[in-house]
Amino acid sequence: MKNKKNAKVAEGDRGARAANVSEAVKGARAANTSEAVKGVKAEITSEAAGKCGPAGFFRENALFCLLFCGMGIYYLWRMFSIPPWYDELYTYENFIDRGMIYSMIHWPLPNNHVFFSALSAVLNKLGSPYIGLRGVSFLASMGSLLLLYRILRKAVSANLAAAGAALFAAMYNVVQQAAQGRGYALSGFFLLAAVNCLYEICVPEVRGSNAASAGDGQEHKKDGQKDGRRTKGAWRINRRFWYYAGFAVCLTGGLYTIASNLYWVVPVCMAGGLYLLFSGKYKTLFRLIGASLAAALATFGLYTIIWLAIGSNFLVKEEAGPFFGKGHFYVLLHDPFAAFSRGMQAMLSDPNIQSIDRSRFNSEFIQYLERVANQVYPNGGRILLVLTAAGLVLALLLCVRAFWRKDMPVFFLALYTVVLTVMVPVFLTVQCVFPYLRVFTYMGSVLAMLFVLMVYAVADIVRSLAAKGKGAQVPARVGKWAAFVFAAAGILFSVYSCRLPEYNAGYDSRDNHIYAALKQLDEQEVDTVLVGDVYARLNLYFHIRRCRGKELVMDYEQPDYVLMDKVQTGPEGEALVWPYEMNTQDFPWEWIEEHMEVVFEDDSYIAYQVVK
Repeated sequence: MKNKKNAKVAEGDRGARAANVSEAVKGARAANTSEAVKGVKAEITSEAAGKCGPAGFFRENALFCLLFCGMGIYYLWRMFSIPPWYDELYTYENFIDRGMIYSMIHWPLPNNHVFFSALSAVLNKLGSPYIGLRGVSFLASMGSLLLLYRILRKAVSANLAAAGAALFAAMYNVVQQAAQGRGYALSGFFLLAAVNCLYEICVPEVRGSNAASAGDGQEHKKDGQKDGRRTKGAWRINRRFWYYAGFAVCLTGGLYTIASNLYWVVPVCMAGGLYLLFSGKYKTLFRLIGASLAAALATFGLYTIIWLAIGSNFLVKEEAGPFFGKGHFYVLLHDPFAAFSRGMQAMLSDPNIQSIDRSRFNSEFIQYLERVANQVYPNGGRILLVLTAAGLVLALLLCVRAFWRKDMPVFFLALYTVVLTVMVPVFLTVQCVFPYLRVFTYMGSVLAMLFVLMVYAVADIVRSLAAKGKGAQVPARVGKWAAFVFAAAGILFSVYSCRLPEYNAGYDSRDNHIYAALKQLDEQEVDTVLVGDVYARLNLYFHIRRCRGKELVMDYEQPDYVLMDKVQTGPEGEALVWPYEMNTQDFPWEWIEEHMEVVFEDDSYIAYQVVK
């Protein structure tokens, strides 16, 4: 009897608990703010993730996995199939192939993307010139895809995040820099790594929480929310420290790679600072400022090494100076400040970074922005500018709405995209400059985020309107399918874009002609060579000396092989300037006509080889 009585009491308790839970859930749905429901969702998500394993992970992220593998194959093809162009070849011969230390202390021209060259010099030790030249960019591009997807998953569903990564992968400037021996892909990687670290600093999450899905209304747990599944305090503090350190390293790496990355370094710091101000996290803000100052100090130290090196190099070569003919260490020991100031002056006076006339800037500003946009999606510059302007409006509205709803991941991403996009024209106007178009390759990831947030904002509006009349379940299903279709369309668009002729035509037609000629060169039959311009000389070094392992000696009188631009074969080949190194009359025409035959000819170049 006692057992039966206890059983009835237990049943009554369970019933009461069930009723209470039911009431609590109903109340939470009505108020749409219940922490209990969100806790249950997070618990279920965590348990499901643990049970699914790799198979479940692939199902959830299938579209991105397919995109990632496909782009990896495509980037590998580009790395070995598309001939390097002048800037790559110059970087390889003058910096990468001379070692890491040499690359870190020489800056004769902006061609040396210092940190890129130093890292590439390490990969160059593997023995493959193509890997040494382009391996860093390949790894950075693959890492950028992962980091872009990761940061988008903080706020949107897997399919929407995959769509953003696909739009990013389809961009012309991103593809061009993806497997190119320059530092722009590495710069974009540092930007995405920095914003990922910044997110973890600004929006720390409870371990096991999941990103919100577009269409299901799921939100992140707020900072400071207590949960039994939190990591231990010591580990959490240590992990947070490494996020600050990682953020500082990314800023330093970006500036040390290309000085013009200041265009994104300052806005990233601004975005983080504004987020923390709005959130009232002043202690975190002070720590972030400290990390940024540490990055500035480290960058100044690294550039000081360059300024001392190039400054001393100038001083020992100036005949009228007191250090003419002295050694570099002598200058550094006796007057380091003179070397420092001379090196800094040489870098800052470079004509590539000087301002232009204000009237010219005002008249050409819109056209320049259109040219920048055309580098994102060819022939779509005007449409892209309009979309970007519309996206900024939606992102601002999303900022306000997300902040009001305490949806901090969305607020963070919206604020970040707005700040980085707006600061581009602001910087250009203040500096009165038109930098190289490829400087803004980093904006590819920002625009991809902006496009995803546009879709998210529109879906959020539609979901809110539909929920008033039909309930939340129907629009949630529609939203998931719409995100899937959007992602699939994005991947198809990236496949279509990467098959376009302009994407795969090579970087410079002159280098393509030279590569075609050298491809037919039989190095076993040739020991001496004569080329007539800088382009041909750089191509000869990379393709013959480094790739084939045959060092050909320059012979100006009786060469075995001659390669020249067709301009140098006629009367118009006189008084030629860079990139030409020889005029028509400088070639040994008597030897060519008597002992050589044409072995290659196209509309730009002609090659002769001695008859044996």
